[in-house]
Amino acid sequence: MEKRDAEKDILEAAKKVFITKGSAGARIQEIADMANINKAMLYYYFKTKEQLFNRIIEDAAMLMSQNIIPALIGDKNIIDKLEQLTENYIDTLSEHPYIPIFILSELNQHPQTFQDKVQSRITDSNVLPNLFQQILLEQQQNKIKPIAPQHLILTVMSLLVFPFVAKPIFTQLFKMGETQYVRFMNERKAEVKKIIRLLLKPNP
Repeated sequence: MEKRDAEKDILEAAKKVFITKGSAGARIQEIADMANINKAMLYYYFKTKEQLFNRIIEDAAMLMSQNIIPALIGDKNIIDKLEQLTENYIDTLSEHPYIPIFILSELNQHPQTFQDKVQSRITDSNVLPNLFQQILLEQQQNKIKPIAPQHLILTVMSLLVFPFVAKPIFTQLFKMGETQYVRFMNERKAEVKKIIRLLLKPNP
């Protein structure tokens, strides 16, 4: 087994075990068994369970920051930025579906650890203060409706996050297979964009 393939298999197995068992309940042997390797090989790549867990957190935080932050910076107006956020977020989570459940699980068990990793990336980019300032400016210019920036961002993120977190419920309720769900989430991009425009566009 090539090094890259073995490391990838370990990370994929660890994601599943950490999601279902949490970092405290996860066992190295179970991760090794799921990755179809022995414990010695796993320890070759990751010296401790904590190191493996931190790698997954880092990967998740990096993926989210790399795909969210670029959508919210630059010269575009707020509606365009939120529409780009919608595209980036749904594409990222469709490709990496473990992220929302993993984040929620970690936030419940070790909230400060993940918040510190994500918050440092957001703080370094200064994206939120700039975004809030732009929202308030466009409201003053009557380009968008007056909604508190915190409520606006929370509303948009709720529209994006919940379908992924509640995927098992949705797929069972609507009798969707995996292919149908992927198609549904691609269609959702357009629906969320419509909601954003209805929410923010001022009355003529």
